[in-house]
Amino acid sequence: MDDLRVREATRDELAGWDALVAQNPAGGDFVLTAPYAETKAAVGWIARHLVFERADARVSVALVLERRVPFLGRYWYLPHGPAVSDEAAALEHIVALRDHVRAREPRVFAVTVEPPILADAAPQWRERFAEVGARARPALQGNANTAIVQLQSDDATMLASFQKRCRNSINRAIRDGVQVREYPANAETFAQMHRLMTLVGGGGQTLRLRSHDYAERFWRGFSEAGLGAFYGVEVGGSPALLAYVIRVGERAFYKDGGSERDRTTPGMSNLLQWHMMREMRDAGARSYDLMGTPSKAGLTDPSSPNYTLAAFKLSFAGEVTEFIGAGDLVIRPRRYRLWQRFGLPIAQRVHRRRYRDLDMF
Repeated sequence: MDDLRVREATRDELAGWDALVAQNPAGGDFVLTAPYAETKAAVGWIARHLVFERADARVSVALVLERRVPFLGRYWYLPHGPAVSDEAAALEHIVALRDHVRAREPRVFAVTVEPPILADAAPQWRERFAEVGARARPALQGNANTAIVQLQSDDATMLASFQKRCRNSINRAIRDGVQVREYPANAETFAQMHRLMTLVGGGGQTLRLRSHDYAERFWRGFSEAGLGAFYGVEVGGSPALLAYVIRVGERAFYKDGGSERDRTTPGMSNLLQWHMMREMRDAGARSYDLMGTPSKAGLTDPSSPNYTLAAFKLSFAGEVTEFIGAGDLVIRPRRYRLWQRFGLPIAQRVHRRRYRDLDMF
């Protein structure tokens, strides 16, 4: 078998990049797309686009986010990459990437990879990572533990897969005459979404939200690319509930949401999700990621991230899906150690101050 090799994407490949992302072995993913790269470029990252191929046949593509670090060199991060779905393929991709960096990218001192491999399918992944020079680390994306709904071809089958209380809530909202509508991606919708996102949980929670500039650049970019859309429910002439959903090929993602609890009624949120799932299915999606739950072990721990929303999301999906997380491929050990000890904390502080953003990643 020919070895897997890595190269930069061509101009033609860049022109059709999002279609190539949708064809990846792991399926489409919004954190590999052109709008995501443009969003990150505005907050200090340099986007690189890599193609993994074998005998001139494309196997997968990856977005690389590059950070230039004074005195140390260049740091690479592959969000949800390499975009393959089994451990053997991920290891082969990581080895090819390591060899490419060593041969062609002498200033890169470390690469963080985050292949979307199911944890249950790779129980020894930490050891396997170590074999190729990668050190296991926590995931950087927020859906390493998540709830995924498989979108069925007919409504009855999909509804039957939800928990009974979820079905009852949807039916109640329908009986109450709740209507879901699509909203334009404009300044008014952005302002309403910002407002409603701060009111999640009644407004009493300490929420980690991206800056207004970051969020609006993200929403505008995905909407203009035809990959994202706002849906919501209006009460008294203005939205009481809004959500933003993204579809890349056969995968859809519930990215953002917010609601004003005092103006919502029972079942309204369930109906909104049900509506978006059907919209995404009819557009070609086969799965719907609700974007974040606690780990399986954290479902009973109120301090776990996403704990308060777990019951709602799992009423659709039934169970938590866990991925393996990330790994640091160490190219230059001494520079990597300096990055971990000094460079990364400084880079995070500079990033937050310069861009008013909550996190570099």
